[in-house]
Amino acid sequence: MRKYTRILNRFEWWSFADCSCEFCLFWNGRKLGCPLEVCAIEDIKREAPQREQAAANGVTARTEAVPCPV
Repeated sequence: MRKYTRILNRFEWWSFADCSCEFCLFWNGRKLGCPLEVCAIEDIKREAPQREQAAANGVTARTEAVPCPV
């Protein structure tokens, strides 16, 4: 990459819609479900709603994962 190369549309964080089970490699469909006992992206699923809410409020999102309030 050159010194003055500008990278557009940098990836910043996963949205809540991106964390859907339909996009997971382990998802076997509606009838069979997921064969994993623990979700492979559980930490990202917990972090995504807070990041989306912070982006909507114009606040810089936290970088550490916060446990789900549910």
